[in-house]
Amino acid sequence: MDIRIIKSDEQYRKALEEVARLAEADPELESPAGARLELLAKLVEDYEKDRFIFNNPDPIDAILFRMEEKGLRQRDIADLLGGRNRASEILSRKRPLTLQMIRALHEKLDIPPALLVQEPRADYAAGPEIEESDVPLDVLERRGWLEAGITAKQLLSRLLAPSTSPVLLRHTQVFGSANRSNQVRIQLWLARVREIADARGYLRGRYRKEHLSFETLRYLSRLSWMPDGPRLAVNFLAERGIALVIEPHLSPTRLDGAAMIGRSGAPVIGLTIREDRLDNFWFTLMHELVHAWKHLDSETNRAIADENIEKSAKDISEIEREANEIAAEILIEKAVWRRSHAHLSPSVSAIHEFANKMQLSPAIVAGRIRHERGNYALFSKLVGFRAVRAMFPEVKWT
Repeated sequence: MDIRIIKSDEQYRKALEEVARLAEADPELESPAGARLELLAKLVEDYEKDRFIFNNPDPIDAILFRMEEKGLRQRDIADLLGGRNRASEILSRKRPLTLQMIRALHEKLDIPPALLVQEPRADYAAGPEIEESDVPLDVLERRGWLEAGITAKQLLSRLLAPSTSPVLLRHTQVFGSANRSNQVRIQLWLARVREIADARGYLRGRYRKEHLSFETLRYLSRLSWMPDGPRLAVNFLAERGIALVIEPHLSPTRLDGAAMIGRSGAPVIGLTIREDRLDNFWFTLMHELVHAWKHLDSETNRAIADENIEKSAKDISEIEREANEIAAEILIEKAVWRRSHAHLSPSVSAIHEFANKMQLSPAIVAGRIRHERGNYALFSKLVGFRAVRAMFPEVKWT
């Protein structure tokens, strides 16, 4: 194989196979094979450091993360951990890993030993554990999430085991909701969005970190100038390996959107279009993309969900404030906005003039005025009421 910087799991696995083959031959360090082995080992090490981002490495999270990537269930790795009962104890942090288990996990799941030898953490602020009684089967059946006759246990097994439940529930921040029922339904919604994103196999391997930047998001926002801008946004992100999933919220939540790490490691953006307006669509999309760009990580924030995103709150978290500020700047640069007639003397003509100049949807301009003035009765005809859902007729709107 050619020696190149490792950028995907497939390249990583091939490099590991080559390292194992070369190591077995035990070449002289100064020989071409020895130099090749040394270089490949370095590239593998660099990729592992980038792939497993843990400030305080935790072996259980590393195992669950790899299970998620490979689509494995607990029973699939039971033999590596001494049987089903022992596996359950290990994954619930009730029993430490043995040296034999560490060796088996490294060999079978390609998990770096340096992660597996760490002490498991116990200081998790876990989300609510989802029980079968929490699942609104009748609602989900009407929504098309499952076929008639599927039990709550089967649904939870499909959505939450093993891929999302252990990792995602512990590492999800939900802004705007403290109610247990809401939290449970948000977790179900997140799992459903990830399931839909994972089914889009054509996205795998496309994502690169440089695909999320201020310049890229600014360019994306200018698609709002086009009549079918929201659909173009889906395609634009897909070309860069980012799934944008439109899935209505589960009542009574007031969920607007979320950013999360998908099973392939690429970001997934979920939007509910709870507020069917163009200005809301573009601001929520940019807000969630900023989360994906700035705030998601494998240890603390694997998912960030936002309820009632337009509601102004004085005591919002630092990452919510940053997402709001950067999203607003991406859409309309503050320095330009402050000097514009649309800001200083807002009118229908001033809004259209500014939107034309910036090649931006008038809905975004009108939405900025409404938000800044706290008057949501202003320019109601310009914000694109009932314009977004109509662009996604394949979605089962409720």
